[in-house]
Amino acid sequence: MATTPNTGGDNLLFNIKADRDKEEADKRANEAIQELLSLIDKDRNVGDLISMDYDTAEVLIHDRLRQDVGGVPHGCLLIATRIRPDADPLDLNDTQTSLILLRALKASPLPNDIEMKHARLEAGQRAAQTSDNWDEGGKTDQFTLDQMRYAGAHCRILGTFRMNLDEETKKWNLEYGGDIDNFYAGQGMKVYKLTGAALERIANYTLWKGASSEPVEVGQIRYAASIRNSETVPVRMVAEDILAQRTALFGMTRTGKSNTTKTIASAVFRLRTMRDSQRVGQLIFDPNGEYANENPQDQGCLKNIGNIALGLTEDVITYGLNPHPNDKDRKITKFNFFGNPTPVNDTNKEELDEQLQSLYQGKEIINEVLREEGAGYIQAFIQADVAAPENIDERGQSVRYRRTLFMYRAILAKAGFNPAWQRAPTKGLFSKDIRDKMRDDPTLAPYVEVEDSDSGKPKPNTLDSDEPMTWDNAGQFCERFAKWVKTGPFEAFDSEYARRKNGRRWSDDRLLGLLSIFENTRGLRQIQKAQQWHDVDYSTDYANDIVKYVREGKLVIVDQALGSPQLNEQASKRIMRQIFGAQQEAFVNPELDESTGEYKKPAPVIIYVEEAHTLLPKGNETDTTNIWARVAKEGAKFNIGLVYSTQEPSTIQTNILKNTENWFIAHLNNTDETQQLSKYNDFADFIHSIIKVNETGFLRVRTLSSPYTLPVQINKFTAPTETSDAISE
Repeated sequence: MATTPNTGGDNLLFNIKADRDKEEADKRANEAIQELLSLIDKDRNVGDLISMDYDTAEVLIHDRLRQDVGGVPHGCLLIATRIRPDADPLDLNDTQTSLILLRALKASPLPNDIEMKHARLEAGQRAAQTSDNWDEGGKTDQFTLDQMRYAGAHCRILGTFRMNLDEETKKWNLEYGGDIDNFYAGQGMKVYKLTGAALERIANYTLWKGASSEPVEVGQIRYAASIRNSETVPVRMVAEDILAQRTALFGMTRTGKSNTTKTIASAVFRLRTMRDSQRVGQLIFDPNGEYANENPQDQGCLKNIGNIALGLTEDVITYGLNPHPNDKDRKITKFNFFGNPTPVNDTNKEELDEQLQSLYQGKEIINEVLREEGAGYIQAFIQADVAAPENIDERGQSVRYRRTLFMYRAILAKAGFNPAWQRAPTKGLFSKDIRDKMRDDPTLAPYVEVEDSDSGKPKPNTLDSDEPMTWDNAGQFCERFAKWVKTGPFEAFDSEYARRKNGRRWSDDRLLGLLSIFENTRGLRQIQKAQQWHDVDYSTDYANDIVKYVREGKLVIVDQALGSPQLNEQASKRIMRQIFGAQQEAFVNPELDESTGEYKKPAPVIIYVEEAHTLLPKGNETDTTNIWARVAKEGAKFNIGLVYSTQEPSTIQTNILKNTENWFIAHLNNTDETQQLSKYNDFADFIHSIIKVNETGFLRVRTLSSPYTLPVQINKFTAPTETSDAISE
């Protein structure tokens, strides 16, 4: 006999599970309701929304309510809603179960304004001959006085907050939309001022979901410079806002740009000490020495953030043109322009390049010094490449290249550079054929070997002597030789040489380009400007070390308080080219993360640049020759973040501004600059106060993850000293 399945137990289990699911869903919905209601404080009611469209709202405010909430300053964040703070359980799916975020901008007229102005006039006239104000002493009846105390506030609609159910996790989340989906002409809303925990929640609302780092405080909400002791809340930002992003700091001198830079840099440095440790390399070009040196303004300096109290001293590295008495570990931004002596195996290009790297870099710096010079002879010198040729293993090319190095080093010595060694070897660089021709020229004859009557060997300080020339003699010889190569005898020799060597002349463009520097004394005088970067005691290029340190996650500060501003700028460009190249190389040849099986991004790097108008010129929008423009436009791809500051936003290329994610705007003193800013985000709401209010550290801040601009008093950077705790938890 067949049996019938007993499904009663299964149904019971199903019902129990359904009841539990519903109970859990109800619990989560109730928590979501409470979260939404926590943003509404009935004691902070400021008035009623009386009209609105998709962009703006008009709010009716009574003086008593304004006074009760501590005022409604410009930029104040308000919420408008039909939700009652003491409401019965809400329907979270109802479109009106939401909060509309407003920003107070200015007064707006009411329909009875003319009547109320007339009443105020009459009241003022009645009080004119007394010591009372016109709203005191019974000058106006109470009903009329109460009507006078109503005013309109014009507000920007920033967006809408509502609870949204995540279908995957079944959790309710507070979600923001940067607009409104509907409005009704015949429905009112109560308007509340955001304060306390509610203001903190809204001010720090972030579009990042699951940021990898903890938020770091950078300042406090501050609506007006005249506000001193009002209730305020901290403003925080996350590392993702800065990493691989562009950050602009705009403002006049002494408005807090440098303090903001220090606050950001120290916050990024602190990431390595937090629970989810993250190392970010930072490079600060310090034009005034205030980041690298203890100073009266900070009573300390940013350099000390890695002090011994934390055991992170090796994570902060400083560079400068000269040693500093208070910074014993400072590294020097100089190197040997002569390079190392040519190795024995001078036909090995790889070995030559390694030994002569600092010589190559020195030539680049000199080229930058001369770049603005338009004279043809200087441009010819710039074009003369001193790098070893690919076919250096050919004997003829080896001799030619060693001759080039001799000439170039002699030019350095002639320009006053301290030589790396005492004498210049010349043996084997000039064949007997050309030495015979030089004997006919009285200016060159003294440098052509003449046998010593006693020893029968060539005299010292001559071209084929076993004893090398002094650098003074080498410089004089090159100067005279430069003139001789333009004479008829040399040209005849050069042509005859080419006839015998299948068209290849004795001279070459590289050698002639170098010798062209002697055409005018101005050339050598200009080269002398680069002497400040030359030191024979430093055989490696500091730029390579800086790149290595930054990519290891260290904070590197380059003190540029000393030295020529022009050369400091050129040194910064050279360092940036190398960082950009290293990051680009890491992008196109990525390492594989064995734990995830995914390719790694290049190491995160942030570059800080002050006086950005000198480095990021307005210029041609398509100009990619400027390394700073390339970093600003392409750096994000290679995980390079750029923090740039200037007094003049209008001097920055507009396509860089268009792609800037983070903005810190202090006081600017003219409408040309504010007009430029009004084109971006919601900064037009703050243009009047940006011009009017000059308060140090009072900035308007918009970050990548923040959906609206906030008025913020940036925290004063607390500079650690050598003995203080650099970071307070």
